[in-house]
Amino acid sequence: MSKRLIGLALSLIGSMGLGVLAAQKFFQLFDKTVPAGSMTDLVRAGTHTAYLGSGVLFGVAIFAWTTAAVWLSRFFPGASGTGTTSPGQPAK
Repeated sequence: MSKRLIGLALSLIGSMGLGVLAAQKFFQLFDKTVPAGSMTDLVRAGTHTAYLGSGVLFGVAIFAWTTAAVWLSRFFPGASGTGTTSPGQPAK
């Protein structure tokens, strides 16, 4: 297994975890703010499923954005002379 594939897999796992964690937090916020009398167990379960589904999609979007940023970074190399001036001196 190559290092690139391991890096992509770890990035995907981390992104999906972040997306699902965000979905859980938003569901908790939803569950606290909606009055209990206006929600049945079916609505609560359906909403939780919808939030988790959107969290998975959010994780995929984070993964795609991160992968695109890493791929595009090779086309924009950093400046070679950064950090060579002392504070108070003008840049060359």
